[in-house]
Amino acid sequence: MEKLKVTAVLILSAALLVGCGKNAAEENAAREDAAGDAIVVEEESRHEIPKATEEMNKENESAQTPEPEPVEEETVVDPEQLQEPEIEPQEVTEEIPEQPAVNRLQIVFLGDSILDGYRNETGIAYLTGVYCDADVYNLAMGGTTAALVTYESAVYEQWSSRCLQGVVHAICGNVDAKILDGYRAGEVFATCDFSNTDYFVIEYGMNDFLSGIPLNDSDDTFDEYTYVGALRIAIQRLRESFPDATIVLCSPNYAQFWGKDGAYLGDGNMVNNGGGKLVEYYRVCGNVSADMNTLFLNAYEGIGLDAYSADEYLEDGIHLSEKGRRKYAEKLSEIILNYEATKNN
Repeated sequence: MEKLKVTAVLILSAALLVGCGKNAAEENAAREDAAGDAIVVEEESRHEIPKATEEMNKENESAQTPEPEPVEEETVVDPEQLQEPEIEPQEVTEEIPEQPAVNRLQIVFLGDSILDGYRNETGIAYLTGVYCDADVYNLAMGGTTAALVTYESAVYEQWSSRCLQGVVHAICGNVDAKILDGYRAGEVFATCDFSNTDYFVIEYGMNDFLSGIPLNDSDDTFDEYTYVGALRIAIQRLRESFPDATIVLCSPNYAQFWGKDGAYLGDGNMVNNGGGKLVEYYRVCGNVSADMNTLFLNAYEGIGLDAYSADEYLEDGIHLSEKGRRKYAEKLSEIILNYEATKNN
């Protein structure tokens, strides 16, 4: 009887083991099938290319399209409406160097009323001389342009213009210096030995804008009757005659304009006087500087003068106040002194 019980227990245990093994195998098989299915699904999803909806396409196209640059407002005015405000006569207290000091820089200024209007201790040329410890010769004349105007001759023998090109041609000996007679610039010219010049500072553009002088001529980059052509001619002639001198090209400064009736017309970013906007004269001036490898003073954006500081930096919308002139001279001096410190390295 005992033997029968033992036998029954053994048979039952074997059955249970077989059942457990079968269940485990089935579970393992199920797991493998499930895993296999998951792998297949994963592989399929990895290689499936999602289809873009129309909305997605529009968003994609919008993201890839660059935003248009803001269009500057433009106001075209009759040139007769614009005129350069007159500067009240100032006492001339600047000194003309009689005997240039040894080892001092010599700086010659060529420009318009921005440089000519104040020939005293608040003037740009004077202050630059102080900051750079330099002998300064200021040949600027108010009301002058860089370019010739249409009725002026470009022939040396018939030359009468006091524009930038005229002053440069006189310096280089191609034109009679009598064109400067009657101006302070003529007195300064007579005392200067230009062969000792370390820096020629060229500042023009405001009157070219006010006169409606064309910006450039795409067919002739040395056209005497365009702003770009005049700058290029002046730089080239000075380099030919004084190869050891360095040229600093200064852009016109930011300005605001009022009509003859006192109405506000706009600023240099808006007003087009026939040749272009003042901001365009500044830009092409920078282009000439880069193309001809001169030093460059960005007087339009680089001296702290803009629409917000105009009341503080300008005295009549165009000419610089005493603070504006000081900032201009500081920036110009910084450019010169930085170049002096690095030019021999």
